[in-house]
Amino acid sequence: MAATLPPIKSPSGSKQGYTVPAPKGPPSGKLKPLMKIGKTDREILFKQEVLRQQQPDLSKKQTSSYRNTYKHNLCLDMLQDGYHKSFSELFALIKQQEEERLAQGEESLMWTQTMLKDRHQELDKLKFHLTKAEEAMRKDDHSEVYHNRFELARYFQSTGDKWLSDHFFNTCLETSSSIKGDGGKLRAQGYYNVGAALEDNGQYFEAAEHFENYYKLAVEHKEWIQADGFTYHTDACINLSRIYTTIGQRMEEEDQQNSLEYLKKAHKFATESNDRVLEGQAAYRLGQAYDKIGEGETALEYLNNYLDTCNATKDSDGIGKACDAIAKSYARQGKLEKSIDYLMKFVEVTEQSGEEKGLSKACHNLGNIFNSLGRYEEATEYFSKAYNIARSMGDLESINTNRVQYGISMAHKMLKGLSEHIVMGTRPALERLCEWKDARTDDFKKPFPEPKVEEPPAPSAPKEEPEKPASEKAESSKGEEAS
Repeated sequence: MAATLPPIKSPSGSKQGYTVPAPKGPPSGKLKPLMKIGKTDREILFKQEVLRQQQPDLSKKQTSSYRNTYKHNLCLDMLQDGYHKSFSELFALIKQQEEERLAQGEESLMWTQTMLKDRHQELDKLKFHLTKAEEAMRKDDHSEVYHNRFELARYFQSTGDKWLSDHFFNTCLETSSSIKGDGGKLRAQGYYNVGAALEDNGQYFEAAEHFENYYKLAVEHKEWIQADGFTYHTDACINLSRIYTTIGQRMEEEDQQNSLEYLKKAHKFATESNDRVLEGQAAYRLGQAYDKIGEGETALEYLNNYLDTCNATKDSDGIGKACDAIAKSYARQGKLEKSIDYLMKFVEVTEQSGEEKGLSKACHNLGNIFNSLGRYEEATEYFSKAYNIARSMGDLESINTNRVQYGISMAHKMLKGLSEHIVMGTRPALERLCEWKDARTDDFKKPFPEPKVEEPPAPSAPKEEPEKPASEKAESSKGEEAS
């Protein structure tokens, strides 16, 4: 083992150690002395220390509740309380929404919306009803499960969250198949709710299938009554009539025959609903469809049915609409006189009701028919009415249309007189044509002014010859004597 060396001694005899050299030069001014704490600050610090000691120590769970998100803590509570199915459904909904948001991209409207995981009120609502539904499921109480899910569907429907409301309406329908003892009433409600949701999404054929199932259950239990007093059967007929009308109108341009079949179904269910107004409207649409495919007689049958309904319900607007449709149908069949009769009735009804738009339309249609028949005086009269009414309404499109038609009818009206004046070729006729080119006024029916009879000039007295000078008289007398 090596021996320990003795310490090195300095020349002065003391042990050599490490000493910090003193700073050189003046102080830099960067270092500041510690701030002196006054009495007031000491009292504040003392009070803070006392309050800190009075606060209880947080547990691990309490600490995590502050550190984690609201959604995370809510899911933990559901799991700790044993609601595993509720947690799974909520977690799946949140995940599905996030996936859809990512799929739509940053430019989509969904990207700017608040996600479900950040909406605390909705999360609390979901937790409450999902856990209640899970408890009811454990007790095999499917009716309570249905009602809790239905509450969630209605809640999200009221907030405008269609995605979640549709989800819970579908789960209500799934749950209703397990409910026994109500005769299928809740199942009928489920079919209606899902059908209405599909209709709002534009899935009309799928909606019609659900409304058909709703109808099948309702027709077997005509005693079922809704809160508004209508039976389930009537409500099912109304919904089927509406959805088949929508389908028929959408197929009108592509396939008129199939469109007609759907409109027939709509009319059938409207009649079955015992709603006179709905039946009349369905008859009107069906009549127009028949008229478009050339079956005028069948069209008139349904259109007259609609007119009778409007007369019974004293619907002046409907009467005018029915008269207009019937007039058009007669016009297509070449029965113009009957068409004029119904248009005259259309004018009368709209004048009584004060419905200016309908009156303008009626006058316009009458003007067209009279113009086609060569009855230009009447055509001009009705086009003038239509034009003036359009001006009073400020309807620019109608103003332009009726202005042109009024001008055409005026031209037709003047054409005969113009042609007659050209054929005459007399001076007065040509003078009137020149005046017409300047003023464009219809004066062709005015009689020509009678020609002025020129009086013969009065006979003038014989002129006296001026006396000749004396020299001329002498010369003339000499000439006479010489002769």
